[in-house]
Amino acid sequence: MFAALPPVEVEQIANTLRLSKFTAGEVIFQEGDPGDRFSVIVEGQIEVIKALGTAEERVLSVLGPGDYLGEMSLLFTDGLRSASVRTRTPVNLLEMTRQDFESLLDRHPTFAIRILRELSTRLRNSENMTIRDLQEKNRQLTRAYQELQAAQAQLIEKEKIEQELQVARRIQESSLPKEVPVYPGWEFAAYWQPARAVSGDFYDFIALSPGKLGLIIGDVTDKGVPAALVMATTRSLIRFAALDAAVEGQVNPGEILAKVNDMLCPDIPPGMFVTCLFSVLDLASGQLIFANAGHNLPFQRTKGGLRELRARGMPLGLLPTMNYEESESTLDLGDSLLMFSDGLVEAHDSQGEMFGTPMLQRCLESHPGGLKIVEFLLGDLAEFTGPNWEQEDDLTFLSVQRAADY
Repeated sequence: MFAALPPVEVEQIANTLRLSKFTAGEVIFQEGDPGDRFSVIVEGQIEVIKALGTAEERVLSVLGPGDYLGEMSLLFTDGLRSASVRTRTPVNLLEMTRQDFESLLDRHPTFAIRILRELSTRLRNSENMTIRDLQEKNRQLTRAYQELQAAQAQLIEKEKIEQELQVARRIQESSLPKEVPVYPGWEFAAYWQPARAVSGDFYDFIALSPGKLGLIIGDVTDKGVPAALVMATTRSLIRFAALDAAVEGQVNPGEILAKVNDMLCPDIPPGMFVTCLFSVLDLASGQLIFANAGHNLPFQRTKGGLRELRARGMPLGLLPTMNYEESESTLDLGDSLLMFSDGLVEAHDSQGEMFGTPMLQRCLESHPGGLKIVEFLLGDLAEFTGPNWEQEDDLTFLSVQRAADY
């Protein structure tokens, strides 16, 4: 910087400079401070910092030995520092006062020109850096805007799907029996709670003929909309097949399930099937004829205790031309019957332990029976799973109670 000056001038400048020392991380001056000296770095590194009007800041440049600073505030009329300077390492500076700097410029205009050229280069570099930063921020804003648009589109689509699912839920609920049947000497109860917006579980009561009532409970594998569609199809097929058979005068549960199975097999989605228990109850005698397509075994409570009602049969929709065994029981006065889906027995607690059929049997044995059994079981389930349980599968119950004194 001073090489072009006469030796006498260089000697004079050397005599006017004073040495200043700074530790690492020290602020030499702040943006907006009055400029009162011109400095040359002898040793160490400093960084020039520009405030952004927020908690953030931008490093304009890093200067080292041979570089100088402070000239801008000495050249402009307001005399204020245009940026802050902070040391990165311990720094030694040679500094001259404003008066000495201005006197030097007056004596040697060529030195002033050199300073202005360097200042112009710095301003151009700073401007280019600002432009690059603005371009990068513009790219980031464009990308953020595009991501926001995509997220908004996804949110709109999600809301649309949720609305459609709510409509599907209402349609599905309306397709199930709105009321339980009422017959002298008998009480019926049903409970249906999907794990998602729509369910693969279903139940039904079908008045087949005077004195005969069909009881149906089913469970489609999988969850969500596909299971709900198969559920609606299966329920309709069973209902129509049972009513057709009733017109002909005889409803055989095993034959109904076989017929529905053959209709489902060609069109059911791969990997899906339906478990179903179909019973015909004679309301006068209490005789129960039932067939089971792979569903959970129902429990009958009698005066002698609790027993499972067994009948063999494959789930619906797996293989065509299947036969379904029919079994028979009788609900005597005071007896009750519980039909349920696997959402109860396959529920898990926080440690991963499953509720299971043995626990269900113990719960039933500890309860005297009656229609409040469903409420009782839901309480036992809540106690087992804990307060933070997220329902894993659909829950469905169908219970029948024969009066003890009718």
